[in-house]
Amino acid sequence: TRYISVTGVQTCALPICAVFAADKKQVSGYSEAGNDNADFIATVYLDAGDIHDALGADMPPGYVVARVKAKVKTGEAVRLSPDDFVLVSRKNGDRADAIAPSQIMSTSALTLRRDTRGRDWAQQTNEPGFVGVGSIKKSEGTKEDTALLATLREKQFPDKDTKDTLEGLVYFSLDVSKLRAKDLALIYKGKAGRVSLDFK
Repeated sequence: TRYISVTGVQTCALPICAVFAADKKQVSGYSEAGNDNADFIATVYLDAGDIHDALGADMPPGYVVARVKAKVKTGEAVRLSPDDFVLVSRKNGDRADAIAPSQIMSTSALTLRRDTRGRDWAQQTNEPGFVGVGSIKKSEGTKEDTALLATLREKQFPDKDTKDTLEGLVYFSLDVSKLRAKDLALIYKGKAGRVSLDFK
């Protein structure tokens, strides 16, 4: 490995540093696309720190956030909504519809009930030893949960008619642990037609 010494501090030679930088996982991506009806600009965030910066709060793990700006060009009002967007993995085909803040902050918990008849009965009947949902437990959210829900709603991409520009965050639940931002595409499929935004 080659190093260059600058004022007594060893730093990596530029070509080698570029290789190391290329190996770093791409955790955010940018894209622009449009059609005759509307233009879209989107930035997708995979990293928890980037999501915090975009949202202004910490978010539970397992979610991806996209900041979307849409500009209507028809001169007529068009209905735009978070539900118009789908996040797609070009790498493995996984896809996720946009989800509401209430889905992220749901306080419901599902509990499986073990069948008391046991393994022998399950083997004889070819039925599982765990069946259905035994109960649904609900717990009161904390003050932090309530604050986060309010923030998610405040920052969410609006659901409204517009002749101009709308901007906000769209939330998705998608496993991106093995993906980079460039593996993803944001698909718009609403009243303004269909637009695909591939992240770079």
